[in-house]
Amino acid sequence: MSRSFLPVVRPVLASLGLLSVTSAAAGVLNPVAAPVCSAPKRSPEQQYKGSDHVRAAAARGLAYLSSSSQAWTAQHRCFGCHVQAVTMEALSVGKKHQYTVDNRDLGAMVRALKLGVTAGGHTTGIAFEGSAWARYDQWVGNNETDQLLRYAKELQGVQAQSGAINDDDRRLPVTGGTLQTTFQAAQTWRQAYARTADAKWQPPLRRAEHYLASQVSTWQSRKGSVYLQDLNFVLLGLLASGVTRNEASVQGLVKMLLVRQNADGGWGLDSQNSDAFATGQTVYALKTAGYSDEDQPVSRAIRYLVSKQGQNGAWRTYRSNQGGADKAETMWAVLGMVTVDVASLAVSGVVDGQHVEPQMKLAVSATDNSGGGIQQIELFVDDLPVGKACGAKLDHLLDASKLSSGKHLIDLVATNGKGQVSRRRFEVYAGEVYLTEVGARFDEPTQTSIISLRNIAPQAETSGAVELEVFSTTTGSEAKPGARVYSDSRKGQTGGLSFVWNGKGSDGKALPRGRYVAKLHFRDAQGRLRQSESALFVHDSEVAQQRNFAEVEGQISLRGGASSANTLVELVDDKGRVVQSTRTTEQGNYRFKTVDRGQYRVRVKKSGFDDLEQSVHAAPAAPAAKASMSW
Repeated sequence: MSRSFLPVVRPVLASLGLLSVTSAAAGVLNPVAAPVCSAPKRSPEQQYKGSDHVRAAAARGLAYLSSSSQAWTAQHRCFGCHVQAVTMEALSVGKKHQYTVDNRDLGAMVRALKLGVTAGGHTTGIAFEGSAWARYDQWVGNNETDQLLRYAKELQGVQAQSGAINDDDRRLPVTGGTLQTTFQAAQTWRQAYARTADAKWQPPLRRAEHYLASQVSTWQSRKGSVYLQDLNFVLLGLLASGVTRNEASVQGLVKMLLVRQNADGGWGLDSQNSDAFATGQTVYALKTAGYSDEDQPVSRAIRYLVSKQGQNGAWRTYRSNQGGADKAETMWAVLGMVTVDVASLAVSGVVDGQHVEPQMKLAVSATDNSGGGIQQIELFVDDLPVGKACGAKLDHLLDASKLSSGKHLIDLVATNGKGQVSRRRFEVYAGEVYLTEVGARFDEPTQTSIISLRNIAPQAETSGAVELEVFSTTTGSEAKPGARVYSDSRKGQTGGLSFVWNGKGSDGKALPRGRYVAKLHFRDAQGRLRQSESALFVHDSEVAQQRNFAEVEGQISLRGGASSANTLVELVDDKGRVVQSTRTTEQGNYRFKTVDRGQYRVRVKKSGFDDLEQSVHAAPAAPAAKASMSW
């Protein structure tokens, strides 16, 4: 990622090694010469302080999982619900963190998952399937996206009004109940959205978030009695739903987990005794919530896991009569350990999901986990190089005062002596941004439109209100708002929020099916308008939408294949008017729905990069027109 970015920005950056101050992000791009860093030299006397032994232990665990799960499939000739699914997830996470994963092992799990849910409860089975395919699609490849979307749709169909995915095969500890299946569904929908950029996956995520958050509120008076897996699954589910690590709900769950760490560094399903099952799972949850390998709770837990691994690569610290429990224990132990990448990055001065301060003092340190030392650390803002330091430490004063209002990405990239890179990404917000992840979906069973969003306003701002206005649309490709037909309001509390519109006007009379505009407003406690967002949607079935409107989709990437996330994409009609605009997902995908038939140009804009443009012809009742571009 790091070395492939420099050539894609404007030529002066590549030729001089300097940072341009001409972009919209000029406030954070200080023009300094980028140092050239040579590979670190280490004398034989220097003691290596990385975690190569952890990666070796994780690799042994991956090998055990792969061979034992393939033996399970051969013996039982069926999809064992959790056995192959958890193995697929572990292999995918290992792939992400640059472990050696044999494609034959991945292929064996792909074939096993494609057997379908043939054992155990169907709902629990499809939750395990969806979760496994989500990780495969995210970190291995998009060659099986149809499988991901199949289970995303099935899970959407079984979601309860409460937002839960009610499991039908709770057998502790391997199948952990409704909180686990709801987390797995959220993970599935999150990746379905990242891959397709289709806003229809946002409403079920908001409902799942609401259900999971409601569980937390019942735990406040009984912190010591909550089952550990329930804590982990709610934390993982909230993060998958889009809750940021900066929010109180995540921070509260983390605190509840930390107080239950045992003296030996582990956690236990039986709170009195540590085991690898609970420890690996909790490490995975904490790492997902932003903890680093260097944080003491994580480093102590990893030392516990390494000390308890058997010679064959498995763990046997928890007794269970459930078939496949040894694989589940090893899977969670491995998942905790394969979060240790080729280098570990510890970062202070920024928290995922925060609103930026005008001046942000970042301190970054890196530890190599393969014995070669750290060559350099680089800092990027919205894929533009901002800072660089040779060696294992970087201190940088980030001037965020001139960042444009909206979401921004901060990336820290460490390169070790072998040329391997490890990265951490932070999503931050500048300006008055409170309403995020706006999406709309027509719900077939209730014949209603669900408009959903997340409110990330700081706690001090949540005494205001979030308002919805629904407008009819004008004819023509621009589909401008016409008359207001409906309005509603909700308390401006932090978290997920959904409005349900039944297609009737404020007078109670049914309105025609078709295209509408939803406008969402955030007002503070004094009634001042702080932010407005809009979403174009169709109040009609998905079949009708496909019959009457076209779609345009694609993926935007950087040179070298890295996804260009959070990038502005505009749809321009033949008169030069911007008829829709959106931003790419974390995997660089975008989508325009409710598009009229016609010839369009897809235009991509990113500060510091040249604009990209491609022509498309959009037609209803046809596959989505595609326009993928790369710098």
